[in-house]
Amino acid sequence: MENERRSGRHIAFFHTTTHRGLETFQLLLQSEDMGLDRLLRGSIRNGSKFDIVETLPASGETEKRIVIFDCRRHLRGLTGTPNLKPGAGQSNLGLIDAQTDSRQDIYLAGFADFLSWPLVAPELHVRLLAQCRAQSLKDPAYRYSRVAMVERSCAYMAENIGSNVSIRALADMSNTNHNTLNATFKREMGLPPSAWQRKLRLESAARQLRLTNTPVSVIAADFGYDLPCNFTTAFRRHFGVTPYNYRNTENYKN
Repeated sequence: MENERRSGRHIAFFHTTTHRGLETFQLLLQSEDMGLDRLLRGSIRNGSKFDIVETLPASGETEKRIVIFDCRRHLRGLTGTPNLKPGAGQSNLGLIDAQTDSRQDIYLAGFADFLSWPLVAPELHVRLLAQCRAQSLKDPAYRYSRVAMVERSCAYMAENIGSNVSIRALADMSNTNHNTLNATFKREMGLPPSAWQRKLRLESAARQLRLTNTPVSVIAADFGYDLPCNFTTAFRRHFGVTPYNYRNTENYKN
């Protein structure tokens, strides 16, 4: 932490909803560009999925942090430096010039992902959210929730991601009523069960779009959307772009 204070300028803490509910992350920046801090703040603050807080949360220091390294000029020099050692609760993102062919170097240097310069807000939001959720999933304390009925419901919906699961069916699994389950689930996860499963579907579909060449219509069907147009509408509402545009903005064949 002390090394980060010397080498990187603190940007902010921010809250966002992951698969397990509202979580707090620390965002740090390593750059000599004094205008970059302000630009990042503005882009993140304008994202509906983020809630920036300027001071350390009252609950104490968060163990989850994201560090953005400005690699537009010094990518090669960052390879192998101590700051790039990935921690259990840290993700390192490299900011690179979109005009250069340095994406492969970013991954070889040990970065979790990259951001393209000039910054595009939707890309920034998607990549930050991806790292937040990846860290949340890696947390060994629990997979989804410490509340047994919520954990059981999440696991069941994840295992049956292509099927519509009713709240009543989930409640029956936990020998409770649907009102109790719905209220407990929303308090724990920040979303009701149906919305949480929809988010899980769309984010899992986005991963398939990034990593495979599977047709969009097939991906839509795999994740419970009988009509590709319904999938496109839901995907655009969640990510701000269509599935086709999302795939086209990613470099999937590195």
